[in-house]
Formats: sequence, structure tokens, C-alpha cells
Amino acid sequence: MSFTEVLKYVTSSVKGAKGAAIVGMDGIIVDSLMVTAGVDLPSVSAEYGNILKEVQNASQSLRMGSPSEVSVITESSDLIMRKINDDYFIALVMSRDGNFGKGRFLMRVAANRLVEEF
Repeated sequence: MSFTEVLKYVTSSVKGAKGAAIVGMDGIIVDSLMVTAGVDLPSVSAEYGNILKEVQNASQSLRMGSPSEVSVITESSDLIMRKINDDYFIALVMSRDGNFGKGRFLMRVAANRLVEEF
């Protein structure tokens, strides 16, 4: 399954999806799909990718292992970041009224599918 197909699958299957991206841990987008205008996926990916790295560093220093998922809930959006491997993650931006549980589930499925592509 191609990157674009995975992103289409996730965004079309989750109520409230605004956009999704496959991102390197350096914050650079490999592929993205916008569903609604007004989401700056490059900035979201870069800024929240840094948070994912900080959570990873904290977890490893506490000997808790590497985190597989980080979620951020804001006033206007929900963000789910799921690691694909040590170098890449997939991010989903959703509206606050979106189906968060289904988003988490589909991100896990998508990350597993993308492991094979990397």
C-alpha cells in the first residue's frame, strides 16, 4: 500500500479528519494529505515532532522504553502521532468532534502497514 493510499484510508475513515502526514523524526514531511483548509501540516509536523522526540528521550531515560503513540488535545483539534519506526511517524489532525478512538485504532493499523514500506 502506497503512502498516499494509507493517508487516504485513514482520513476517509475517521470522522473529523483534517489531514494526515508521514513525517521523519527531523520534522520533514515525506507525504501528506489535507482534508480541510486551515491546517498547517508542515508546522504541526515539525513542532509536534519535537514533542514526540522529547517524550521518547524522557521515556528512555526513565527506562520505560520507547513510546509508540503520543496524543495532543487542544481547544480546536486533536493530534495523534504514531511511530512507524525509529525514524518516521504518522500524524493525524482531527477536529474536536472527531472520532478519537477510531483515529487511534486506524493510526495503529496504518503504522503497521507502513513499516513494510520503510
